Amino acid sequence: MKRISLILSLLVSVTLFAQEPLFTQYYVNDMILNPAISGSKTYNPVTIQTRQQWLGFEGAPLSSNISYHGALDDRSAIGGYFMLDRTYPFTRAQLQLNYAYHVPLDYDKINISFGLGAKVKYYNIDFDIEDLPPTPDEALSSRAYNKTVTDAASGVYLYGHNFYAGFSVSNMFQKSFKSTVQGSPYANYEYRKYYGMGAYRFGIINNDWHLEPSFLIRKTEYQASIIDLTTRIFYLDNSWTGLTYRNNSTAVFSLGFVVNNLHISYSYDYSFNGELTQYTLGTHELGVTLRIPTLASQRHIGFWSY
Repeated sequence: MKRISLILSLLVSVTLFAQEPLFTQYYVNDMILNPAISGSKTYNPVTIQTRQQWLGFEGAPLSSNISYHGALDDRSAIGGYFMLDRTYPFTRAQLQLNYAYHVPLDYDKINISFGLGAKVKYYNIDFDIEDLPPTPDEALSSRAYNKTVTDAASGVYLYGHNFYAGFSVSNMFQKSFKSTVQGSPYANYEYRKYYGMGAYRFGIINNDWHLEPSFLIRKTEYQASIIDLTTRIFYLDNSWTGLTYRNNSTAVFSLGFVVNNLHISYSYDYSFNGELTQYTLGTHELGVTLRIPTLASQRHIGFWSY
């Protein structure tokens, strides 16, 4: 198991250095993907998410984040999040602070917002020497490596009481986290990442039930797009269940419910493709959101029902 874990983690580390952690429940904590979403709710959400991938593997990826955002007045909003991603032998921590400016387009019924985010990232690689095979590879020649870099994100977001659409760019400056190893075909850059998202909510039964199809597209330079197609069914805006298909042959089941101002959500991912499928037990993700009611947020978006 230790040897399998080492081989797996080495492969994952190479991949994840060029990617930000992927969270399935983008609809629960969408602000971490687009700074323009800051302040677009009728409440100020404090959200904690944790994602345990590839159950059954020692040292499998574990990602967590905590975020907050809310309106300052009827135009300005702030937000931010802290994210920690751990996959042996790789650890990454990221802090981002956002500012968004909202412009009403239709008597406060439809808004468009523009957002900017400033981020600080910390990287660490730390191998256990006894786990490393004899090799002249320069990438494995040092036991530990640390680096801190800064970068930025931006986005635009169009939203109303029953729909949203957004586009954002992360890692705008493509900072380098480590000098490229001589002879390697891969550059050690945080490539730009592009996110597109959208959703529309339909009333289907006496306005007690709603149907919400949504999508999220993630695109990194020099890599294929990852697309999530999701459908959620809501009851009284408090409880929902959903299904997601990801274009890398992954299926997701999810559910959520509200207790007072606390929203709890859970999702389970299972991949039907790839060499790891026969060894892993899937991926679990849990989200908890405290919805803090504020007069500034309610006034900002015209007292929408959700």
